[in-house]
Amino acid sequence: MDRVLFTNVRVVLPSRIVSGSVLVENGTIAAVSEDAAGRCFTGEGAARESFDGKGRYLVPGFIDIHNHGRLGVNVMDSAEALEKVARGQLAHGVTGFLAGTSTRPWDEVLASVRVIAEYCRGDRPDRSQCLGIYSEGTFFSHEKRGAHNPAWLSPPGETLIDDLCEAGGDALKVVALSPEIPGALDAVSRLRRRGLVVAAAHSNADYGEAAAGIDAGISLSTHTFNGMRGLHHQDPGILGAVLNDDRVFCELIADGIHISPPVLSMVYKLKGAGGTVLVSDSVELNGLPDGEYRGGDGQVTLRNGAIRLADGRLAGSCLSLDQAVRNMTVLAGVPLWEAAAMASLTPARVLGLDARKGSIEPGKDADMALLDETLAVQAVFIGGKACSLTC
Repeated sequence: MDRVLFTNVRVVLPSRIVSGSVLVENGTIAAVSEDAAGRCFTGEGAARESFDGKGRYLVPGFIDIHNHGRLGVNVMDSAEALEKVARGQLAHGVTGFLAGTSTRPWDEVLASVRVIAEYCRGDRPDRSQCLGIYSEGTFFSHEKRGAHNPAWLSPPGETLIDDLCEAGGDALKVVALSPEIPGALDAVSRLRRRGLVVAAAHSNADYGEAAAGIDAGISLSTHTFNGMRGLHHQDPGILGAVLNDDRVFCELIADGIHISPPVLSMVYKLKGAGGTVLVSDSVELNGLPDGEYRGGDGQVTLRNGAIRLADGRLAGSCLSLDQAVRNMTVLAGVPLWEAAAMASLTPARVLGLDARKGSIEPGKDADMALLDETLAVQAVFIGGKACSLTC
């Protein structure tokens, strides 16, 4: 039996932090003890390795369900690009992620989906695991399309939905769409029958249209507030619907740019850690120096962490999930265990993976990260084994 003992760590559990130790057996968390030295495990057989956490925080590995790329590559580009993203994610405590597609000519989208699906079938234990595909694109309103090219937008007709599902197979996990566009409600129902998560995104829906989408099966709000009709006290719109309905998980890009700190705090108070999902929405410019870049259909400017089109609209994010966790603790005053849960257990619940991922509890995968006092990532473990944090 392969046993690893983690001692002298502050274990970040879903509802509290305890000073203790964690025993891992064959890649699975076997036990969590409040004995920091792990003496309670000494009589159960020798561990292959003992890791002294030196009093640092041991958090569940983060799961970034919305990521398009980083370090100059887009996940739609190639399997090699996916590999670069998967390796780059480790330095930020991310042990699992979804590869996010975006709006391109439909044949290109399907080709990329097939490549990502094939990549997901591989066994790569020494890097962040690509857990599937997040389809964000094509099925959006023109009014709230953001940086998505309007020439490539389309209603989610039956043929397009079937093509997407066939290309993605079991790797397709999330499909985003605007609930108010023609054919959307039928598409939601068809996607839910296939067991997929459906997200409301880039939407100008009024409250009734959004509520109908939720009733049909929408359970996720893509980068809440961004690319959405605004909230008004007499016209709550889609934001009123997703924030007020406990059936909907709300993504947040917690970089302090896409959403102001008071709104981060407001969403946390409305949805709680169990209804809030921290995402990066990272794009290929993440990790590159400030400057002018060619992005999508034109020039974009990267400056001080913000990517903008020529007209000032935001065009993706340079956020990483560890920074999102830090921001929620500092900017929104969220306790660390809840901020960590928003980046681990809650996204695992969105994907139906919480029986084996998302928290440090017996029976779950030993995917974990070690954070110092500033919540900076010091080490990452997948299946209890240390991973290299260099790309």
